[in-house]
Amino acid sequence: MNSKSIRVPGMVVVVILAAIYSLGFIITPYWIRTKTTPEMVFILALTIAIGGIWIVFAAKELVIQVKPMHWGYFLILLAGVIVLNIKPLTVDIPWRGDEDIHIARTLALATTPANIVAVVFGIAFLLTAALAWKKSKWAVLPGILFLAGGIAYYIAKNPLAGITTSILLRYPFINYWFYAIIPMAAMALKTNPYQEIFFRMVPFLSTFLLVWTFQSSLSGSKTYLNILWALAVASLPLVYYYSSILYIEMPAVVLMLVVCLNIRSLLRDDYQMIRQNPAWYALILIGFIKETTLPFLICFIGWRLIVQVAQGRISPGKIRLSLRNLWEEVCIALAVLLPIAFFLFLRGTLSQQSREFSFNLTNLGKPVVYSTIIQSFYQQFGILLEILFVGSCIFLLFEKEYSQTGFYLSLVFLYPVFFAVDTLIYTGYSRFNLFVLPAVLAGVAIFLRELIKYKKIIGTISACAVLVLNVWASPVNIDGSKKPLWGNYLTDTSEHYYPYRAALEWLKSNNGQNPILFAGMYYRYNFDFYFGQLSWIPIYYPQLIATYGSSNSVNLSQAVIEADADHINTILFQVLGNNKTTVIPDVRSFHEEKIFINDAHVLVVYGRKP
Repeated sequence: MNSKSIRVPGMVVVVILAAIYSLGFIITPYWIRTKTTPEMVFILALTIAIGGIWIVFAAKELVIQVKPMHWGYFLILLAGVIVLNIKPLTVDIPWRGDEDIHIARTLALATTPANIVAVVFGIAFLLTAALAWKKSKWAVLPGILFLAGGIAYYIAKNPLAGITTSILLRYPFINYWFYAIIPMAAMALKTNPYQEIFFRMVPFLSTFLLVWTFQSSLSGSKTYLNILWALAVASLPLVYYYSSILYIEMPAVVLMLVVCLNIRSLLRDDYQMIRQNPAWYALILIGFIKETTLPFLICFIGWRLIVQVAQGRISPGKIRLSLRNLWEEVCIALAVLLPIAFFLFLRGTLSQQSREFSFNLTNLGKPVVYSTIIQSFYQQFGILLEILFVGSCIFLLFEKEYSQTGFYLSLVFLYPVFFAVDTLIYTGYSRFNLFVLPAVLAGVAIFLRELIKYKKIIGTISACAVLVLNVWASPVNIDGSKKPLWGNYLTDTSEHYYPYRAALEWLKSNNGQNPILFAGMYYRYNFDFYFGQLSWIPIYYPQLIATYGSSNSVNLSQAVIEADADHINTILFQVLGNNKTTVIPDVRSFHEEKIFINDAHVLVVYGRKP
């Protein structure tokens, strides 16, 4: 079966981009968080003006090549990725890391009146898009009326008033609207929304799109080999770790991979042609997702300018032609950078609590930076994938694809250095290395196509070898918990999985409504999620925060003193460290009642002695 082309009218593209921008900057009401009414009017007017400029520079009639798909193989691959991730998707929310924060913010959004706004927004978007497809002259009217009504509604009664400015602007808030879809649907169906899997579906589906996009790029190979390589990528330590945890990066990584796989045309085609390429829309949407995608976008702009000069489109000897082409490059840069630049402007202007980039160039003079980066690449990508990537760069250089090679290598070197210069202790951190992944996968895909053309058996053996190495180096335990400290090298900022759900279920059955002291941790944990899941809550449940670096024995002694002072008879104690055989003796008036152990950590219930 042959592929066919679908032409999406320019007005439909305008409506889609307008909807995305509106969701990111108007329905998400950064503009209402100003101190005075004139400031609010100015920010709102600026928001609308920038949105209009961005859409004008970005939108054009889109041409999509639709290839036939074998649904049987699609379902086989989906089933494989589900089997791989089913336990990690349902495991306890970790202590430390940021997943508990993202889940709490998603729940805050899902339980506000804003869910009504989201439904109305969706209806208005579908109506407007349908009219635009039919080329109706009334196409934009529903959208304009809805936005005007939405702005008036936000001014009269802001449905997100309970969400603080620091939360609203810490990350691009547009992500949470998508995270909240499943919890909101669960509540609409009278289902308990406090289920871990509901909040992890976006990164999981993003991972599936990532591996599907990767295998689709292996043109000319047999289907079984595509699936084998897709599973090899899905089981990569870096991918496997983040496919079942709620972080913002994964959707951006998918869009980056689409860009990297199409980078040759994106760097070389002219302004009119580039906007008809679906990969162009992946490129311009990256900036909506995460502010740390900025180096990727700047890297693209820089390499595109280099290519335009190399092709002679911008040359001192062709002034008139160069000025026209230079203006088109400015238009491209604005379409790519405006969303992320405007978000950073709003965050810097309206929020005083956001962590800003700290430029410490002296970090690059420390040998530990480079040894840590090398270690992180080996652990997170695997040696065989790195060899294949190096092979792809050599192949591209022989083919004189210098700009493509340069773009990939720039990302591989730029991102680790970017984060090392920001904060030394985060050097090599696995979550930041996710942004290196698209360049590596795109390069590997090119090399694999050549290997498969030469000998399919080589592609098969390579895929099997990668799978075996991935299983051996897996950061995920058999029970779905993730290995402590994986992907961290100079500090502990990773997720620690404790069996809190099992412990709280036992306490619900054996402790009832009696007070419980949660102790042993030096960082707070969101127990409210599991209270909601179990439909149970103690009458009093303080968290005693330990001093960082103190021993388990000291922490337990402090917990007993606190429990005695507050007349609490039960302590749920979090044992710090990765040694599951750690034994802490009974302390004074308390004794060990129950131990809960998973493949990562230990919790102990201490009860008052009779």
